[in-house]
Amino acid sequence: MEIIFGFIFFGGYFYFVIRKEEHRIKYCVLGILYSIYLVGILHFTLLHRVILDTRHIKFFSLNTGASIYDMSETFYNILLFIPMGFLTPLCFKNIKLKRILFQCLCISFGIEIIQLIFQIGFFDINDLVNNVLGGIIGYLLFRLIEKELKKYGKIFWDRWSQRKSQ
Repeated sequence: MEIIFGFIFFGGYFYFVIRKEEHRIKYCVLGILYSIYLVGILHFTLLHRVILDTRHIKFFSLNTGASIYDMSETFYNILLFIPMGFLTPLCFKNIKLKRILFQCLCISFGIEIIQLIFQIGFFDINDLVNNVLGGIIGYLLFRLIEKELKKYGKIFWDRWSQRKSQ
């Protein structure tokens, strides 16, 4: 099932983004990474969950650090969306923080709604907040090292192009 989702994501990415000849390999590699990441989100949040007897909605609580389980769940929810905040500006041009916020919120909300409808987890407001926070952290990390990425990326792709033309 995950493989099918991966092909759908990558096919869509390939069709809409990778149209120009310039840097096609770069965007192809980034598209594959992004697709694997999105399939991983589906895998961890939806596809391998136990069906519950009832539907639950957990409202926001500032007392999330009460137990080791709550702390680890918070950490994993933040960690899960850091790659989205980092990879999205690499794969698509002119991505701003507002777009990352909206994207993380929509994807996280969609996951929570699916979990609620199909009874494969709780609809948890804390998850929404933590996922968006993870996306923001990933975006800020990207902005922090963006110049270095461009510098080393340009060197790599220039060398790749020279080797390819020989």
